[in-house]
Amino acid sequence: MKISDLIADSPMTSLQMRVVIVSIMLVVLDGYDVALAAFAAPFIAKDFGVSKTELGMVLSGALIGMLAGSVIVAPIADRMGRRFTGVVGAIVIALGMFIGLFANAENGTMMLVISRIVTGVGVGALVAVVGVILSEYTNKRVYPMVMAIYAAAINIGGLLGALVVGPMLAEHGWKFGWWVGFVLSALAAVGAYFLLPESLTWLAEGRRPDALRQLNKILTKMRKPVLEALPQKSKTGADKKVGVSAILSGSLLWQTVLMVAAYFAYMVSFYFMTTWAPTTVASINQQPLFAPQLVIAFSIGGIAGNIVFGFIASYVNLRILTPVFLILATAALSYFGFAGATMPAAWWTLLIASFFVCAGTAGFYGIIPVLYPTLVRSTGYGVVIGLGRFGGVVAPILGGVCFDAGMGMTMAFTLFALPMLLAGIGLLVLHVGLKRSAAREAAAPVASPLATNAACPQQA
Repeated sequence: MKISDLIADSPMTSLQMRVVIVSIMLVVLDGYDVALAAFAAPFIAKDFGVSKTELGMVLSGALIGMLAGSVIVAPIADRMGRRFTGVVGAIVIALGMFIGLFANAENGTMMLVISRIVTGVGVGALVAVVGVILSEYTNKRVYPMVMAIYAAAINIGGLLGALVVGPMLAEHGWKFGWWVGFVLSALAAVGAYFLLPESLTWLAEGRRPDALRQLNKILTKMRKPVLEALPQKSKTGADKKVGVSAILSGSLLWQTVLMVAAYFAYMVSFYFMTTWAPTTVASINQQPLFAPQLVIAFSIGGIAGNIVFGFIASYVNLRILTPVFLILATAALSYFGFAGATMPAAWWTLLIASFFVCAGTAGFYGIIPVLYPTLVRSTGYGVVIGLGRFGGVVAPILGGVCFDAGMGMTMAFTLFALPMLLAGIGLLVLHVGLKRSAAREAAAPVASPLATNAACPQQA
């Protein structure tokens, strides 16, 4: 019996609910960290006196780090433990925030860029690990909603930051936001160490000497029967294919390449909107405090969109539902550009765009983990999310170049909305490909060492 079989159809226990709550709180912290630069950008620009292109480098710093954290650090979780990697990720976030406190106008923005990169490394590792642990501790019935709330938690973190911290920056300066992030990250590291359990399927693979004892300890707390032996052992030769090589071979190759391309395109649109929508409206109106207000609109729309998406996803396949939302997001983001920077119209149109755009995050977070087997789940998730986030790295920089070159708001947001459409098409291609693969396997079953352990509470 597989560990996933014990979880999929069983009611959620108190331990499982604790995992969900702790994981969501960690992602709320990530949301604050990601949104911080967006609502602090006008204050940074004023303090440092930099161009939009230089500001774009600061805005992209966290995304560069998130790429490294997802691709380089997250695979370590498949070898050393996902809980351990999550705790280290929170510590790294705190370190990145602390580094930012040493930045000043005299020395330029480089220290601030380094701060954002280090913070991003921690965020990238933490998000990849938390997503995998959530997928393992959540039963089939609530999985879509939990992953939707997981995605919405990023917006919740941004909302809380913009509501509580944003208005204080005018009086206390942009560094106040970094102090808040440092304290919260340190507390998150302690909370993750004491409250977040280890990945069930990672323990089931026997990656530590006391794996069976630790696994039974967790199963007992979940009121599940204890095991006499580890239930999931990789078949002969499987241990030789771990890490990146495993997800770039066999049937996983085309899935990985396609998902990286789709997520890259999605990130281009997503991070152009999150980084430049607040700053653009604030700049055109010459009102720095408009930036936190726009982050609030983005966050409220994202939270609502993720919750509605999660409810519908309980009845509709994610690989169909997500492209529908992404097509609507393309139109909504383009309309934001046409509506212009006049308040409150910009506030409402950004909220509507965020409703559809942010739901795409829930779709990707729900689809990606179930594509990969136990031994390479964190690796697969981290590589796709990490390489895809490179689109988020280039978006703020390209946006700054476009604005410095004189491109208007309407043209810029229409142009950067189009990659969202490509992402939706990519997910439809994935859906058709998986359906055809399933039909071929049903007609002529073939044993696959990598595919046998890929069960997870999700729709086919």
